[in-house]
Amino acid sequence: MPLRTARLLVWPFVVAALVLRACVELWFKPVTWRIDPGWVAFLVWVAVQVTCFLLPWAGHALLTRGVRQRPATWEVAAGTGTFVASTSPRWISTRAILFGWLAGGFVLTERVPGEDRVRLADLPGSLALSIAIPVVVLAGTAAVLLLNRPRLTLDRNGITKQSVTRRTFLRWDRLLPGGPPAPTRGARTITILRQPATPGGPPVPSPLPTGPLHVDPAFLAETIRHYVEHPEHRADIGTQNELDRLRAALA
Repeated sequence: MPLRTARLLVWPFVVAALVLRACVELWFKPVTWRIDPGWVAFLVWVAVQVTCFLLPWAGHALLTRGVRQRPATWEVAAGTGTFVASTSPRWISTRAILFGWLAGGFVLTERVPGEDRVRLADLPGSLALSIAIPVVVLAGTAAVLLLNRPRLTLDRNGITKQSVTRRTFLRWDRLLPGGPPAPTRGARTITILRQPATPGGPPVPSPLPTGPLHVDPAFLAETIRHYVEHPEHRADIGTQNELDRLRAALA
């Protein structure tokens, strides 16, 4: 499965999490009112709520299991002269589906007076709120998935870190050689050291989160170290030949 497809496939599972939780609020909640004792009813309610998240999450994980391992390579963005590490489907799915699940809880409901059933809340503005929040969450999730954020881009001039809302550019000639060191097992961040703003000052650390990126963290650290120390290869960044050479050199 292509990486972009695996990432965009998160969206229907976000919708599923939202719908499942809203349905539980509307139709399953009255069932718990008839369960005794109360603590059993509470446990059943919690279990069903958690299942509304776990089912979509497991479904996406199952469909995308072939691309969940982070590879020791880069994507070659044709015609742009860049190497790209896109958003990891594994990382984004958990967060996006969780947001969908939370948005389902904003569908406002109330108990029908004198009956063991639930309806949409009949309060001023409640219907608009119950629609607006899920729509905003779904639209925002779709935008993040389509825009491929967070991601990391390398070109002949430096490194571009693109978070969901912020972009940071680091020039190769401002980075200190010898780093970043290989990350420890389970580490979610590597630290790049930049030259101080004033001569003689301490190096300036620039943390680079690796958890959101679909690239092996050790390979990422080695790539950055390689281009900092070998400026003669920077001009070829973004070509398949350079990627093949890089992988052979780092192997």
